[in-house]
Amino acid sequence: MRKTIRSGLIFLVALALTAVSVDKLAIQPAVKKEREKASYAQKLKNQELAKNYASAGYGWKGEQWECLFGLWTLESRFDNYAKNQRGSSAYGIAQLLGETDSRPEYQILRGLKYIQHRYKTPCKALQFHLRNGHY
Repeated sequence: MRKTIRSGLIFLVALALTAVSVDKLAIQPAVKKEREKASYAQKLKNQELAKNYASAGYGWKGEQWECLFGLWTLESRFDNYAKNQRGSSAYGIAQLLGETDSRPEYQILRGLKYIQHRYKTPCKALQFHLRNGHY
C-alpha cells in the first residue's frame, strides 16, 4: 500500500514538474542589489502609486493622503530601498520591520494594510509618529 502511494506521489510530482518551465526550476544565484537608493523619478512614481492605492483601496484622499504623504516622507522619502539607520530591520517606503521585498507596489500595499489595521487612518498613524518618532 505504501509503495503504491509513494509511486502515485512521485507520478504527481513528475507531472507537476513537466508543467513548470525549466527556467523556474533552476536555482537562481543570489544577486547583490545594484541600486542602494531610488532615483528621484522612482520616488515620484512611488508617491503616485501610494496615492492611487490609498484612494482606491481605502478611500484615503485629501487630508488622509496628506497625512500619509507626510508620514512616509518622514520615514523613507518614498524610497523603496530605504534602510533604517538605527540598526532595526525596518526597510522600504513604509519602513516595516522585517521587510525584504524591494518592489514598491508590494511595500505600499503592506504599509497601507498595516496603517489601517493598527491606526485605522494615516492621520492617526502620523500623530503617533510625531509623538513617538516611529509608528
